[in-house]
Amino acid sequence: MGAGTKDQPNVTPRRVAQTRSRILEAVITSLDEVGYSECSINRVQQLAGVSRGALTHHFPSKEDIMVQTLLQLLAPVRGPASPTEEAQLLQPTPEMGTLPDQLQHLWHRVINTREGRALMEILVAARTDPALSARITPALWAYNDDFNRNIAHLYQASAAHAKEFSLLWSICRSFMRGLHSQAAYERDPEIITKMVDLFGRIMAPHLSPRAPAEGPPAAP
Repeated sequence: MGAGTKDQPNVTPRRVAQTRSRILEAVITSLDEVGYSECSINRVQQLAGVSRGALTHHFPSKEDIMVQTLLQLLAPVRGPASPTEEAQLLQPTPEMGTLPDQLQHLWHRVINTREGRALMEILVAARTDPALSARITPALWAYNDDFNRNIAHLYQASAAHAKEFSLLWSICRSFMRGLHSQAAYERDPEIITKMVDLFGRIMAPHLSPRAPAEGPPAAP
């Protein structure tokens, strides 16, 4: 037998990876454009340009495809060797020297993106889908742990809130992701930009960048 079969010619690891990537990219696009409820297997199949058999071979159910989509959204920015993308984009730079500037960057580069909106669709769906929630929760917890560890290398809390550093960043991230919902209430889209700026100024006295050579505090 050759590398492929009559039904699946030239099936190689590279082709498998390419097919999976096309499918997951189609899911992300579909979630962003039409939302979770309308992101059907048929829609994804057509958008990815693959056969129904190929899609269900890789992802037998909608739940499976959503779990793998979420893992793909988190995978490039996970792991102990590289900071989460959220933390990396919050790294203080001369061009973005203030917390409001860094939060604006986070909003435009991570949260209010095709990928960020797709992630929100999965998270909202998981609220009322116990099976989906159970499958994605470990990955979300691990991502959150990575973020808290990495951001501690870049920022510090004020003395009055030194023990609440992770909580302060959780508040920041909750506020930023909540802007997706608030945007629907606003006639003027520029209000969101103004909200991010004001929130950043409110939080700035409580969070400050570490000196370049300064590391996070030692664990007790």
